[in-house]
Amino acid sequence: MQNPDIARLFDEVADLLEIHRNAARTIRDFPEPIADLVRAGTKDLTDIPGIGDDLAEKITDIVTTGELPLRKQLASKLPAGLLDLLRIPGLGPKRVKLLYKKLKVKSAADLAKALEAGRIQKLKGFGPKMEEKIRAGLGQVHVGERRLLLNEAETQATAVLAYLRAGGGIRQIEVAGSYRRRRETIGDLDIVVTPEEQDSANAMDRFVKYGDVAEVISKGETRATVKLRGGLQVDLRAVEPDAYGAALLYFTGSKAHNIELRKIAQEKSYKLNEYGLFKGTRRAAGKTEEEIYGKLGLDWIAPELREARGEITLAREHRLPKLVELDDIRGDLQMHTSATDGKGTIEDMAHAARALGYQYIAITDHSKRVTMALGLDAKRLRAQWKAIDAWNATSRGFTILKSIELDILESGKLDLPDDVLAEADYVVATIHYGIDQSEQELTRRLVGAAEHPWVDTIGHPTGRLVGKREPYHFDFEALCRACAATGCLLELNGHPERMDLPDTLAAAGKQHGVRFVLSTDSHQPGNLPFMKYAVYLARRAGLEAGDILNTRPLAEFRKGLKRAKP
Repeated sequence: MQNPDIARLFDEVADLLEIHRNAARTIRDFPEPIADLVRAGTKDLTDIPGIGDDLAEKITDIVTTGELPLRKQLASKLPAGLLDLLRIPGLGPKRVKLLYKKLKVKSAADLAKALEAGRIQKLKGFGPKMEEKIRAGLGQVHVGERRLLLNEAETQATAVLAYLRAGGGIRQIEVAGSYRRRRETIGDLDIVVTPEEQDSANAMDRFVKYGDVAEVISKGETRATVKLRGGLQVDLRAVEPDAYGAALLYFTGSKAHNIELRKIAQEKSYKLNEYGLFKGTRRAAGKTEEEIYGKLGLDWIAPELREARGEITLAREHRLPKLVELDDIRGDLQMHTSATDGKGTIEDMAHAARALGYQYIAITDHSKRVTMALGLDAKRLRAQWKAIDAWNATSRGFTILKSIELDILESGKLDLPDDVLAEADYVVATIHYGIDQSEQELTRRLVGAAEHPWVDTIGHPTGRLVGKREPYHFDFEALCRACAATGCLLELNGHPERMDLPDTLAAAGKQHGVRFVLSTDSHQPGNLPFMKYAVYLARRAGLEAGDILNTRPLAEFRKGLKRAKP
């Protein structure tokens, strides 16, 4: 059982009681497999910040039994269908409780009936927009169809691969599918393996004995399918070395990309399938993806681009972008400390960033509007900046930028006065409230912020939470035009729950001449490795290092900011 599985059970408890949310986040973001620590007994779980004796006991129960007794006890007192309703974007625990209490809604079917009868809009807080969201989300509510966030799937994939490699006898192995394309959510895992000496039976035997397997759906000599205790389905396919590249290509997809490749193959009198590229009965290629693409007259295409969005034409014309790499990133430009809603000090975040090889970071605690009493007003912000100045005075080779995550108010005004913003090194402006305003009003707020002389970046521009909250509606082209004209940057926020901008919008932004920054929105030092998810977003959007300002050394980064221009 992996961290996401444990966290999922705590999430369900939190949804039922509105507690333990911090425990779920702490466990999900913890860098080591907690189940391994429990089994080994080498670490006291209470040494983990945020985990006390009670939670440590519950975690041990989950690892030992695969279930959280408290969750089971609570769930037994409520209709099972209520948890399904929580998957609908916009329906959090409070709204689901209200639906249950006022309308006796116990399931998706009950909710659909209430919608058709016009009863939903009569409830406080359920207007036409919310009703529209509910209608759209109802089709997603099916038991067993839950998709994992990319970071959750990565935890599972890493553990399964490590287990299979530890058994020996494996020549090549990789996870294909939407996971390899680094989509923001993953439905299942497809693993392709080449065993040593064509001994696929041992690989299949070991696979179905994996400790987190809850059900073996099927098992043959070259393919097995299992369901893990957390509900994730995993397929393992064994292929011969001469077909490994073809299988990896085929099972990576996307379906639309594969269809285009097969059309090209047919035009060249080839047949392309998961076993290779064939001319008649002779296999012309199949050992590697590169040789298959080459035979088709194409450059190799990075998996993140394989969505049939024009990448094949670029590959044919040798114009594929040189995609940004994680090692290109010089600094992280959104993070929070214990001064507002984070869990680490300025020093904690700085030390974690230096350990990753960064040259600079921006400490962007919230302005006063977002977290109310905890947010920074001008006096507290200037005090924090004074402390940052003192820290920078004693630091060599690393700089903390004096920054703020500034809320764009419902009126369109900014949350702090211009004289304060002018003293900052970097300002990221975001929307947290008033997201149900009209498209025109939201566009006005975002464009106004982009045009403001002291706003350097628009942060998490669409406001979405993956699988929980849809993007708010605004004119993205208008925002892009404003950013391109003023030099304002757009953020690709790599927090797995946000992944914002979405890759399609980031690609569109590049076409408008917009420049970007990549950030993690870290709320504790352990979140800083989330940068790789921002990089995945950028790569899926076709972005190169030159499109992203924080691939530059500090001096160049400063010069590239809007505030640096006369």
